[in-house]
Amino acid sequence: MASSNKAEPRRVVVKTYGRGGLLGVLSLPFAFLMASRGMRGWQETAIRDMEEDGVAMARRGYRIVSTDEHGMPVFGITYYTVKYELVDSAT
Repeated sequence: MASSNKAEPRRVVVKTYGRGGLLGVLSLPFAFLMASRGMRGWQETAIRDMEEDGVAMARRGYRIVSTDEHGMPVFGITYYTVKYELVDSAT
């Protein structure tokens, strides 16, 4: 039976950023109006959070494996998923 050691870091971590932008789905005309006026605060916050987490995760020994954008960018409704993988210390 394999032991479950909670102190060991997970090999793969997936984080989601900018899910607050999905609130635009509740009102597509409002989301389109905001996007047309350049109000992209959700995306800017999500990008800033991704950059900060990328540095923090690198310090913990992770590297970014993939970054994906989801949603409807034309309406300014997007969110991002970032997949981190633990780098082997032997390599």
